[in-house]
Amino acid sequence: MRSVLKAAGVLTAAAICFSMLAGCAKSEAPKEEEQTTQSEQITAEPLADVYENPDWTYGQVAIGGGGFVTGIVNTCEAGLFYARTDVGGAYRWDNDAQTWKALNYDISDEDKGLLGIDGIAVDPNNAANVYLAAGTEYFSGGKTCILVSKDYGEHFKQVDVSELIKLHGNGMGRGNGERIAVDPNNSDIIYCGGRKGGMIRSTDGGETWQKVESFPVETTGNDNGINIILFDKSRSADGKTSRIYAGVSRSKDDNIYYSDDGGESWNVLSASSEAAKKLMPQRFDLDSEGNLFVSYGNKEGPWNSVQGGLYKYSPDGKSAEEIKVISWTVGDIVIDPEDNNRMVLVSSQVWKEQPNGAYGDKFFRTTDGGKTWEDLDGKYTLSTNGMDWISNAAIHWCSSLAMDSGDSNRILVNSGNGIFACDNIWDDAPEFYFEAKGIEEVVAEDIVSYKDYPLVSAIGDYDGFIHHDIFESAERHSRQIGSCTSIAIAALNHDIWVKVGGDESNMLLTYSTDGGKTWSDITNSPEAGKVLYKGKVALTADGSALIWSPSNGAYTYRTEDWGKTWEKVEGIVGSQSVYLIGDPVNKDYVYGCCNSIVYVSVDGGKTFKRKYDTMMPYKRLAVAPGIEGTFYVPGGAGGLIVSNDYGESFSLIDGVKTCDAVGLGAPKKEGDPYVIYISGTLKDNDVKGFYMTEDNGASWVRVNDDLHQFGGIGNGEFISGDMNVYGRCYIATVGLGIAYCDKIEK
Repeated sequence: MRSVLKAAGVLTAAAICFSMLAGCAKSEAPKEEEQTTQSEQITAEPLADVYENPDWTYGQVAIGGGGFVTGIVNTCEAGLFYARTDVGGAYRWDNDAQTWKALNYDISDEDKGLLGIDGIAVDPNNAANVYLAAGTEYFSGGKTCILVSKDYGEHFKQVDVSELIKLHGNGMGRGNGERIAVDPNNSDIIYCGGRKGGMIRSTDGGETWQKVESFPVETTGNDNGINIILFDKSRSADGKTSRIYAGVSRSKDDNIYYSDDGGESWNVLSASSEAAKKLMPQRFDLDSEGNLFVSYGNKEGPWNSVQGGLYKYSPDGKSAEEIKVISWTVGDIVIDPEDNNRMVLVSSQVWKEQPNGAYGDKFFRTTDGGKTWEDLDGKYTLSTNGMDWISNAAIHWCSSLAMDSGDSNRILVNSGNGIFACDNIWDDAPEFYFEAKGIEEVVAEDIVSYKDYPLVSAIGDYDGFIHHDIFESAERHSRQIGSCTSIAIAALNHDIWVKVGGDESNMLLTYSTDGGKTWSDITNSPEAGKVLYKGKVALTADGSALIWSPSNGAYTYRTEDWGKTWEKVEGIVGSQSVYLIGDPVNKDYVYGCCNSIVYVSVDGGKTFKRKYDTMMPYKRLAVAPGIEGTFYVPGGAGGLIVSNDYGESFSLIDGVKTCDAVGLGAPKKEGDPYVIYISGTLKDNDVKGFYMTEDNGASWVRVNDDLHQFGGIGNGEFISGDMNVYGRCYIATVGLGIAYCDKIEK
């Protein structure tokens, strides 16, 4: 993917504002003219290569949190933080707007693996310089990049290092770190540790990278590799070369190394051998005197480590002190830069009751340098900060603490569901609150939009939400089943809902007859003695029949009495997770697709017949509200296909070359055709993107632009129009929640 970093003189207004704020520069930072040269080196391609769409605005449907924030980094600027997530890119805290801003909307479908951020580094001398270690093992062919920004993450350039190292932002140990760091004595020098491949280094601000041949470890048995890089400016041998510490994710062997000669040679931190026999380093922290604090666990985490500890190593590395706070995994500590005696510690993977009754990690603080520790249980409070869906959730999987460089009373802590903050950590009764506004890291699996009805979603891990306003944190479903893979609402009776989730040990199929206010579980399995789970569900138009294609079933099933009795659907055999949707008007018709086959039922889902069969894989269908017998098929390389006669015949929609997803939305005015949205390419435009037509394919316009690609159509594989707002569509993502595109009315 080409660079989207803009050349000097054509920065956006926001980027210009950020550049003016780029303070923090110390006396040893590069001079102004050197910074300009550095910027020119990284702006590899001109602005003309980047298409920006002035007719649309973009964002994420507001939920607030939901996913695993794996790391938080403070900066030399007061109030400024960056955060990384395992599948949803990185974020920057906007202190003025009091919200997090997503930084990786520009990631394409092809490069969606780069939304897995395995490490984040900020220049200690200039908070505008941000570096992301990005890659996901199972996406994009395992592509690994260092994403380089010189404007606070407004734009990034990709530097592909796949031939040198491999990263995995969603791998085990993803809360460790940080595995990438900038030398405080020379902002051009950056080190990054790979999960595989060893260590790499840049000496030109991230423009090029080379392997550090002298480092003795290439990878580890847990595939977490070199999981921590930290520079100690106070240990500069010559006033220019900082000491470099490196952590390795293993036990029973050396796992902390240091170099005092710019990485030319490496030594084992000898005093660490005792801890290394049984524990793995999780995080490094330094006090102002150069003492190294190491947080340990017996495994890499985030869920498999149950024991750990905290050690303090002298600046010369020859002596060690075990600081006995807890015997559980220590997630991280943060040290007041103005007072080494004041530290805050958080556990990781500990399940103790918190103020809201949920079970999660514990907090401790010391004001005497670690001689004694105060357990904050029973002393701190916890609030939702207006995002009430989180009210029954805990602060958990904690592995990163960050202290505001301008206010040592303010700390941030990561969690498996977002970020929590505390603005008075040294008070008698600290007040923690959910600080995840803007971090929309959930994985959307399904979505339903009806006219004069709220937006309803199915979400991985967090069940789903009901949005009356997509710009405000929403109400979570009252019956919460964890990861919900499919949800349906009867087209002619919006009181009837059904959704499905579950796992190998628990069948979670549930329905509502009052519009989602209350729910009843279906406990009778269609296959006696077998737990079926997940998959896809549909309702006939009037809600009189439920059809379910489970993920692990040999058949698709149907019930008219909410699971008291089941019948096997005829005509669909040996297929799992068939996408199903009822005709929006006629209860007798149900449509389905799986792989390369389109199915149609004329008896309310009892029997199906194959109606369209090619080599193209079909992911999900779309129906036209209020129009009987019409449905749309995303035909992949075959284009966009429509049937207007219940599947008896099919035709191609004009202008479309490839189509991975299709959805319909509200027309501009009553009586006009529904807007059709697709993810794909056009015959006269080979650029993959999101497109819309208001005239059934006679003309198409691009909805998104190069800076707003959201990593493609994600796990849910959908694009869906809003039935209440003309020119608004929703896109599933692999970790950016539900993305939206909004047409600007002129």
